[in-house]
This record gives sequence, structure tokens and C-alpha cells, in this order.
Amino acid sequence: MSRALVLGGGGPVGVGWESGLVVGLAEAGVDLGGADLVVGTSAGSIVGAELTLGWDLEAALAILDTPWPEPELPPGSPTGMELLMTELARAASSAGSPEAVRRELGRISLEAPTPPAATYLGLFSPVRDQAWPERYRCSAVDVETGGLRVWDRAAGVPLDLAVASSCAVPGIFPPVEIDGRRYMDGGMKTPLNADLAAGHDVVVAVSCFALEAPEGFSDPLTDMLDAAVRAELDEVASRGRCEVVVPGADFLDLSGWGSKLMDQGLARDAFAIGRRQAAEEATRLADAWNA
Repeated sequence: MSRALVLGGGGPVGVGWESGLVVGLAEAGVDLGGADLVVGTSAGSIVGAELTLGWDLEAALAILDTPWPEPELPPGSPTGMELLMTELARAASSAGSPEAVRRELGRISLEAPTPPAATYLGLFSPVRDQAWPERYRCSAVDVETGGLRVWDRAAGVPLDLAVASSCAVPGIFPPVEIDGRRYMDGGMKTPLNADLAAGHDVVVAVSCFALEAPEGFSDPLTDMLDAAVRAELDEVASRGRCEVVVPGADFLDLSGWGSKLMDQGLARDAFAIGRRQAAEEATRLADAWNA
């Protein structure tokens, strides 16, 4: 039986929650680290790299102790997740198709004032010079074509550059140049990219976002992303067993339903929440993962 783990995007708060969830599940006898394939996007690329490198995920939260650089913007300008959601909504309303939206976001990634590339890349120095884990993949998006790029060991790309490209949120962080092309956050396709794990017998997909908007809430951007994520999960489920972990009420409150995911100060609280939620998920996931 082949097993795959998908870890979705969600900023530093998502790194904390996903790490706590994985640690708590291992304590409950569900070792997601034993997956045959680990696919990470954005925050999930950090957790996935640390997991497949065999690191202590709680100790590895120290990677978030260094403040993430912020772009220099005029006073009153939106920052963090507010900035990202503003740009996503604008791109969705002006560009139309998902591919066109990604190309528009690529333009934003290239043109927006962001911290220097060297400063941004320095955040990923803990995984610099680490050997690429064979079971690990992470995603990024080409800023010019809008196409998804999946990094693996065979690509021959340094691990820190690959993870940095997967986390390069447009408008917040600079795109990452690899082999003459520039890449932005893999979550600009979808926050999960769960279809990259299709074909495995059992897939556990961890989403830092709710898969359903609050009752009575709807907008074109949310509807488009929700539909894309559901299509990915349907593809996975059509070829094997798919178990999805979504945030519980405590994490949704902490993260402001996604609006506070870039707040590093919340990461350790998110870890504790993820660890507690693991106890609620363990029986269901053990039935699939440990079969």
C-alpha cells in the first residue's frame, strides 16, 4: 500500500499548526512521516522538508523566530495576508481564467516592492546544503507562464531555493530565480495542489483553510479556489482513499479564517492547537494510514 501526505499553504501560522498536527498524530500512533511521498506547498513545503529530513518539528519552529521581512510600502498600505487577498481578488476580477490569474499574480510578484532577495533567502538557511529527501516534493509557480513547477531530487535544485520559491508570496516576498526562471508561491495555483499525490492508495491532505466558506459568504475568488481544491481532492479520491484534515474552530479563530496566517507571533499557539486537534483526528486517520 502506497501512502502520500499533502501539506498545504498557510504562512507561519500554518507551519505551526501543521507541525503540531503531525507531532500529535505521531504521539497517537499515526506516523505521517512514514509516507512514501510528501508534497508541500508554501508553509507545507517547510514542514514537509523538515519532516522528511527527520527533524524535531517542535524544535524546528525556531526557524520562525527570525522576523520575516516585510515590503516597504506607503503608510496605510495593506500588508501580509490582507495584501495577498487584495491582489488575488483584483487578479481574479480582471484576468478571468485561473491561468490568467496566475500570470497576473506573476506580474505583481515581479513589480511589487519586496525585501531584497538575499534577505528573503536567508530565512531558509537552516535547510541550505541539506541533501534532498528522496520522498519529498514541493511546488512553485512560474511567474511568466503561470505554470506549476514541482521540485524533486531529480531537478538538481538546492533544497533551500526550492522551498523558498514555494513560499514566495507575490507582493510580500520576491520571486526566486532558479536556472534562469523566476518562481512564486506554489499556493497561487491552489493552497493544496493535492492532485500531485493522485495515484497513491491512501492520501492524507492537510489544509490550513476551511474547505467551505462561512454560511452566507461568497465571492468569485473564494468560489474559484474552493472549486479548484475540490476538483483536486476528487481526482485523488477517484484513484485511492483520501482523508482530508481541515482546521477546527480553535485554529480558525486564531488565524482569523486565514487573515492572520502571516503573523509569526501566533505560530507556537497554532502548534499547540494542532497537537490538540490531532487527538480528534487520530482514530479516523489511523483507520486509513495504518491499514
